[in-house]
Amino acid sequence: MTLRPTTRRFTAVLLLTAVVVLGTVHTAMAERTIALSTGTVDLALAPGGIATETIAVANNGDEPLAALVYTNDVVYDDEGLPEYVKPTGAAGEFNRSPASWLSLRMPAETQVIANTPYIELAPGEEMLIDFEMRVPDGATPGDYNAIIFFEMFNPEPQSGTSSQISGRIGARIVLRVAGDVIDRLDVAPYAVRGFVIGDVVPYSFTLANDGNIDKRYVPSLVVLDGTEAERMRSQIETMPIVYAGNTRGYDGGLKLTNANFGRYTMRVEIAYDKETGSAPGATIPETIVKDRSFIVIPLWFAIVVVLVVALPILWLVWRTSVRGAAKKAAAVSAE
Repeated sequence: MTLRPTTRRFTAVLLLTAVVVLGTVHTAMAERTIALSTGTVDLALAPGGIATETIAVANNGDEPLAALVYTNDVVYDDEGLPEYVKPTGAAGEFNRSPASWLSLRMPAETQVIANTPYIELAPGEEMLIDFEMRVPDGATPGDYNAIIFFEMFNPEPQSGTSSQISGRIGARIVLRVAGDVIDRLDVAPYAVRGFVIGDVVPYSFTLANDGNIDKRYVPSLVVLDGTEAERMRSQIETMPIVYAGNTRGYDGGLKLTNANFGRYTMRVEIAYDKETGSAPGATIPETIVKDRSFIVIPLWFAIVVVLVVALPILWLVWRTSVRGAAKKAAAVSAE
């Protein structure tokens, strides 16, 4: 078993605490609070490797609680938001489903509801949950994410209703399967409005992780003038992450400072540490750069143009209508 340095068994301080939910009201307002000894477990294994770990779960509230215990795969949408997917056992799913590689070793007193084990904790009680990660021989190298959920519920529902869910927390399992590392990011598509009236430049771009490892990066927007001198720089996020095989989309409007009439360039910079594969953890600084040009028309200039063009047209239309009315009046008088 190989563990990353960030993982330690039984951390002394609880790192993750569930949202407090209201329990049954007796003489005072009661609360149920569930906590875990760790929020993340980092593992590094080769195909066919096995690791075991333990998570401590505690009831820090003043009411007894019951919690379902189950695993999900963690996948991400185009905005980088997580979705939790239960393995289905479909053909071909196993080799890419880290939740399917997890085995929970529940205490002997564990009960089961709807094929899902659950634990019961008295106020102040703590329980140890062991799990085993067994990577299949055919697993593709790269990064995987799974989660072990502890979901509080009421095991004794009211008459005529089902069991009520009241909140959940999870311990994320971040797994690196050893093998060939593919570290590849790209920005595509990337679009900027060609003509901008005013001082806000609409933009949109997508960062694609075409590799097999999760990547943290620093995304920035840089504005250059016609001489390629840097006019302004804006960091969009602070060290976000794009997961292996996923994308992150960005769109918005960048407010310019002191932008006069002229041609400018908006540059997307994605800075990150690229793994070289020469040795475990060896990286080199890398920056992706993509440029798009645009022309700024100040709002005051646009207003002047409208006035210069529109006022003569309006005056001409008015004069034409006046002359037409005069001709009609003359014709009536002649008759």
